[in-house]
Amino acid sequence: MVRNEKEQQGKTENGLQYYIFPRKEFGEKTAAIVVKRGANHIFWKGKDGETMTFPQGTAHFIEHKLFQQEWGDAFLKLAENGASANAFTDGDKTVYYFTCREKFMENLKILLGFVQTPFFTEEDTEQEKSIITSEITMYGDDPNWVVYMQMLNGMYENHPIKNSIAGTAETVQEITAEILQKAYLAYYTTENMALICAGDVSVRQIRELAETVQKRETDARIYFPMEKNEILEKYQEKEMGLSRPNFQIGFKFPSIPKEDWLKTRIAMGFLLELLVGESSRFFQKAYERGFLDEPLGTAFFCGEGYAFAAFSGTGEQPEETAEWLAKELKRLQKKGLDWMDFRRIRKKMLGRFLRRLDSPVSLCMGQIEWAMMGATAEEVMDTIKTLPVAEAEKLLQNAFSDTTMVLSVVR
Repeated sequence: MVRNEKEQQGKTENGLQYYIFPRKEFGEKTAAIVVKRGANHIFWKGKDGETMTFPQGTAHFIEHKLFQQEWGDAFLKLAENGASANAFTDGDKTVYYFTCREKFMENLKILLGFVQTPFFTEEDTEQEKSIITSEITMYGDDPNWVVYMQMLNGMYENHPIKNSIAGTAETVQEITAEILQKAYLAYYTTENMALICAGDVSVRQIRELAETVQKRETDARIYFPMEKNEILEKYQEKEMGLSRPNFQIGFKFPSIPKEDWLKTRIAMGFLLELLVGESSRFFQKAYERGFLDEPLGTAFFCGEGYAFAAFSGTGEQPEETAEWLAKELKRLQKKGLDWMDFRRIRKKMLGRFLRRLDSPVSLCMGQIEWAMMGATAEEVMDTIKTLPVAEAEKLLQNAFSDTTMVLSVVR
């Protein structure tokens, strides 16, 4: 019988964080590099107090261009090795990853290699602008994206979370190869990167390779403009010719200290399920009244300088649905959380979490999010198991208010 190596996490001498999950029973192998810098990180100060503001979409532009190397296309090279590769950028991070069954270490060398070796030229940068502009246009035609961004712009006045991740057609034109290089040096430091590997992999080989990653540092530091706790506009609407309105109901929260992100995210997961899940009083009544045909989608996001909860859905009466949600929140705040319901949701969340560990890909994708909070899979599971109902109760009482609620509608 083949014995599994133990899961490991740690840091190399050069400061690269790593999380390794050996799973001998799986043929699939996956790896990801997480750069803890994304679309929100456009405001910087140098050691001499000099400020830099990168154009909106800079982090996303780097993601597009980093696969292009002086020797060729790293994406195509990974594909030739049987790997399925991709990348994405959001407000807080940029991620490069691949999945394969063979040549894992060779593919990992390619991944670590191109992430450390930017090759930005003016000619390639100019050519990429049309590709990214087309992507921006595509997002602008997507009602789900439009209604979400409307919600954020109703909440935030100054924080970059309200900006489109890819930027705008105008800001993309401002980006040059020199700007990409400056941003890369600020973003891609080893202390802000993490390597995640899962599957039938060798801990020893991965650690040895991780130790070869070049140490990178920067004196530049991120800053964010001041943001009020109040919302800007309570209602946002756009006409896109939909057969049924698409809507987002958002609640803006004060920013949360990083050390509390994990606990708050887990507690909010409990609350959102209790509040609008399929078995909730809210959904049962909304269904009976014809507001909804299916439960609202839910999400909670928090990062540097921002935090908000969002409820998404489709229905003919978005205003009435939002009003009913506000009433149900007040009812719950007055009544308090039911212990039996809380225990039921804990079992559901724990089962959902354990299913994420069943495949290297889902485990790796999960650890990407947990790494942003400085947490491991084990710490997340422990938090789900032990979170007191009082933590969720405190959030319920203090975080939600109809004065910080925004309704965004696309018709």
